[in-house]
Amino acid sequence: MFLDNKGQASAEFIFITLIAVIVIGSLVSVIGSNQAKTQAGDVGGATVMGQKIAETINTAYINGNGYSLTLNLSTLNSTMNSTANPFAFTAVISNSTGSGVVTVTTGTSTVAINLIPTNFTGNATNNLTYNHVYTVTNVGNGTIQIV
Repeated sequence: MFLDNKGQASAEFIFITLIAVIVIGSLVSVIGSNQAKTQAGDVGGATVMGQKIAETINTAYINGNGYSLTLNLSTLNSTMNSTANPFAFTAVISNSTGSGVVTVTTGTSTVAINLIPTNFTGNATNNLTYNHVYTVTNVGNGTIQIV
């Protein structure tokens, strides 16, 4: 391209640079949008798992002494799992604040779901992991046992 007296080469260079900046900017926007969708999916999955765990614990508590349920996290987990996007989580049941809480963590997302009962027995830290089966039992006096 030869420079001419009217500045045609400079105008073409500015125009080409502007188009390149627009294309690069749109690609950055698409990448950011996909990452936001992945994070929203993690929060949604953690919320669903937390609500299922809380529902099982609350049901055992409400139905009284001796009532027992099986909490199969492998079945729940398989519905949200795919080969392209494996879904793994940990859930911690605690009552450190005076009220029972299930805290579910997956990826970078953490969700807390409130529980009705406040007394728990079972494994030392009440950590639940995906792909395991637990028995949730009301052992009396408002205490829930998870084994």
